Amino acid sequence: MALNMKKAVRSRWMLMAGIGSMLLGASACTPEAALAPETPEELKQPLAAPIGQTIWLKACLNGKFVSADANLGATAPLVADRAAAAGWELFQIVDAGNGTIALRVSETGKYVSADTNLGGQLVADRTAIGDWERFTWVDFGNGTIGLLAKSTGKYVSTDTNRGANAPLYADRATAGCWESFSFGTSGGGTGGWKQIWSDEFDGTSVNTSNWSYITNIHVNNEQQQYTSSPNNVQVSNGTLKLIARREWNNGYPFTSGRLESIGKREFRHGAIEARLKMPVGPGLWPAFWLLGNDINQPGVGWPACGELDIMENVGYGDWVSGALHGPGYSGNTPINGRFYPSSPVSDWHTYRTEYSPTDIKWFIDGQLVKTTLKSEVTRYGNWVYDKPMFIILNLAVGGDYPAGVNGASQPYHGVPQSTADLIGRTPQVFEVDWVRAYQWQ
Repeated sequence: MALNMKKAVRSRWMLMAGIGSMLLGASACTPEAALAPETPEELKQPLAAPIGQTIWLKACLNGKFVSADANLGATAPLVADRAAAAGWELFQIVDAGNGTIALRVSETGKYVSADTNLGGQLVADRTAIGDWERFTWVDFGNGTIGLLAKSTGKYVSTDTNRGANAPLYADRATAGCWESFSFGTSGGGTGGWKQIWSDEFDGTSVNTSNWSYITNIHVNNEQQQYTSSPNNVQVSNGTLKLIARREWNNGYPFTSGRLESIGKREFRHGAIEARLKMPVGPGLWPAFWLLGNDINQPGVGWPACGELDIMENVGYGDWVSGALHGPGYSGNTPINGRFYPSSPVSDWHTYRTEYSPTDIKWFIDGQLVKTTLKSEVTRYGNWVYDKPMFIILNLAVGGDYPAGVNGASQPYHGVPQSTADLIGRTPQVFEVDWVRAYQWQ
């Protein structure tokens, strides 16, 4: 939900601990110590690859990270000589089909290639996935993995006989320590995702240690007045209900509810998810989203604070959307996507985002539906998602986004007559079963 004004709510902020990094295993082996692979076909274990995750790779031989540093040349040859993992050393694992994966460099968005014209040398300068860019992820079963290039049918090797920081090649028929890598998920720790907070809405009222009622926001030409009335915000029978009603208030033809966790529950890097059920009717605009907690600081405001829309719906039963808004990519942002749940949005679904220093992911019911790399954002403007962010739940009625989709200008901006009549007959409810926050520990 694009926001074009500052909020009046300010309070102290709680900074949650950031994410560490996760080592999934290392091998104490020598170049001569074979890992006893069987045949390449028997070794294929595509399910072992962390599809959609951003990882680093560490060479068995020297314990150094694999890098695609573009400063080494236009092709960004892969080397294994880095003591730490940052942008050049982070790779998104992409499903390349038929049990293969591709490696996408977080810093550039380019794919790693084992180009046979270069003798199988690994370079990171490709914009699309072909056979040169496909690899089989081979789990050696001892905490290390190998990469088998489709282009050569050979393993990627870090043979130091080529030099201390020589480029990697996919040219080995068998696998030993030179061909083995440990890996870890960027932003990961050794324990996995750990829940650090939740609101299960099991009581009979809004928990004001978690949420503030917001009633002074009028943005995006929306047609509702937010209130703190139980007619618009209720907690009962285990769920939060934000209710839109057709009634005039403060010059607006509808009333509804909005809650924010600013100054109360704020999270830096991690995962935020909610189980939601939404009303259907063009112009209804339920949203579940995050804003940077520095929005009210002098000289910041929106969009410099950063906005992460986990889920928005403008009244259609078969799709929702997600987006990022920041400096240089706000409003009609190029960083967006439509997602299609497995059943209507009027059914319960779980909507989730995972945000780290390198990427942002969207999930519906546990299925990854979109990944945006930091490099995709910074081509438009600054990356502003490394700060604590707070949660917003609201049900808007009408406004610029719904109007841009449904084209309605009458009887209200973004609200066709059918939806105005629907709300008039039966107040429309955006229902929230729970909201939970996690960090990787």
